[in-house]
Amino acid sequence: MKVCVIGGSGLVGRVTVNDLLRQGKDVKVIDVKPPKIKVDYSRVDISDVNSTSREIKQCDFVVNAAQYYFNLKVMEASLIAGVSYADLGGLFWMTKEQLPLSEKFEKEGILGVVGIGAEPGITNVSASYLVKKYGTPRQIKFRNGWITKGNKFNWSIDTQLDEATMSAVVWEEDKYVKYPPFSKSELFKFSNPVGEVKVYLTIHSELATIPYSFPGVSKVDWMEGGEGIETLRLLANLGFGDKEEVMGISPRKYLRSLLEKKELLGSNPDGWESAVTTVDNKHGIEVLMPPQGEFDGTQLGAGSAPAVALEVGMKGEGVLPPEKTIEPEPFLNSLKRRGFKVFFF
Repeated sequence: MKVCVIGGSGLVGRVTVNDLLRQGKDVKVIDVKPPKIKVDYSRVDISDVNSTSREIKQCDFVVNAAQYYFNLKVMEASLIAGVSYADLGGLFWMTKEQLPLSEKFEKEGILGVVGIGAEPGITNVSASYLVKKYGTPRQIKFRNGWITKGNKFNWSIDTQLDEATMSAVVWEEDKYVKYPPFSKSELFKFSNPVGEVKVYLTIHSELATIPYSFPGVSKVDWMEGGEGIETLRLLANLGFGDKEEVMGISPRKYLRSLLEKKELLGSNPDGWESAVTTVDNKHGIEVLMPPQGEFDGTQLGAGSAPAVALEVGMKGEGVLPPEKTIEPEPFLNSLKRRGFKVFFF
């Protein structure tokens, strides 16, 4: 199998590429930056749909590890090329725009999996496992926490600022309800070394599919927290999440450039992350993601998930979320073989 990894030179994409190579798959990296390892590579501007489609046509599958703003364009390129697709997720609103492409993907006889990273992704598959084992619950909770001694933003600063500024969506009494970001919080106990963390309500893409994948669920919510989230909240409150120009410059662009200059974008090599999925406050799964080598737990979780999904197989045609296309037990077992800790309770 030949797999094209878009964004394969990035922090998360490198994890995916390395995992696929260990599996013995033929890998091609598509990125504006060349990869650090010797691998087939093409420099492509993925905003150019036709150029992207030409590059991925030779592949059997494309994994999109680029910034989620490009998801729709890469999906369009996949349709033109007739190649199945998976991404690491975006946010609620992007997933909602991707799902209507299902009919076009079905017509081409290909699969488009939206949100197979850590969160979303591992969380969705965990929910599938719990529903299969215990039946449809009334409530599903997703909780995400992390710990590190580092001070770097270790995943997309744009996505983090979106989560800090966009309205959070919760499924309550069979309908969507919007809340201001960070307007609700709780203390949540994760396994060590993450431990007890204050988690906050933010926008996330699990909410776009879980209520419809499991009819009968009346409440679904997501909260996250860990080192740096209070800083992120402060930056958002000060306006650094804004895209509109002030005195001739976008605050968000200025912040991104400043973080790059200060070398505050990258890995926190000691960082651990945990993703907990619970049903009816009774049963749940916790996936604890460790740092490995140059990658921290956040990057390892997000980048390993699509490679694991390709290893265990994804079924179906059309645009589907992970909980509808991946068998949960083989997936979770494969994570454990990679050093992830998976707890059932």
